[in-house]
Amino acid sequence: MGYRKEDFLIISNLEIRTLKEDDNDIDLFIPIDYRTLNLYIEDLPNYINNRIQFTEVRSLVIRFSIKENESYCTIHLLKSIDLQSAIVNFEMNYKDHYIELVHKEYCIEMYLKRKES
Repeated sequence: MGYRKEDFLIISNLEIRTLKEDDNDIDLFIPIDYRTLNLYIEDLPNYINNRIQFTEVRSLVIRFSIKENESYCTIHLLKSIDLQSAIVNFEMNYKDHYIELVHKEYCIEMYLKRKES
């Protein structure tokens, strides 16, 4: 499984559903069933060991722009069904980066990685 639309890429072994699509944005929904999510960000400063951990995440919603010359997505980690329940959200430029989601036995691993040239 996975998802690709132009420059936006998710590599994943999880279910990814499209919630909404219009002329400007696409919203993706990824259920993770209240699992722990370990976030690994490439090129973190060396004083942060290797990951940022979030517990009991119900799902992810990722909204990415499909407007010309815009390559940002917003990633929301949700505790319940609506966006108001976000534990955290952040933006990422996906022009030169991609998301990898890996379902492990006890957690979900989320990697933000640089694309190969």
